[in-house]
Amino acid sequence: MKITTISVAEGKKGFSRLIQTAIKNKEKFIVTKRGKPAVVIVSYEEYQHSKKAEGYKKIMEARDAFLKTGISAKEIYKETRKQLEKRP
Repeated sequence: MKITTISVAEGKKGFSRLIQTAIKNKEKFIVTKRGKPAVVIVSYEEYQHSKKAEGYKKIMEARDAFLKTGISAKEIYKETRKQLEKRP
């Protein structure tokens, strides 16, 4: 996947083109403000994919933490269920 760095001024000139390129070519654009990265333009599909990957990573980190403590999945399920039942 190609990543292109552009300034805010460049982005303003060709915003529609950037959007189309991000969607069609799966290209990412890093937009800089005064020479420093400010935002990233990616397709919505790419954004959703990155959010799923981030969520999966958090789940795996939590899993590893529980494994280190010796808590079983069954115990986690029971406690979670108990906590959810307490909610108003």
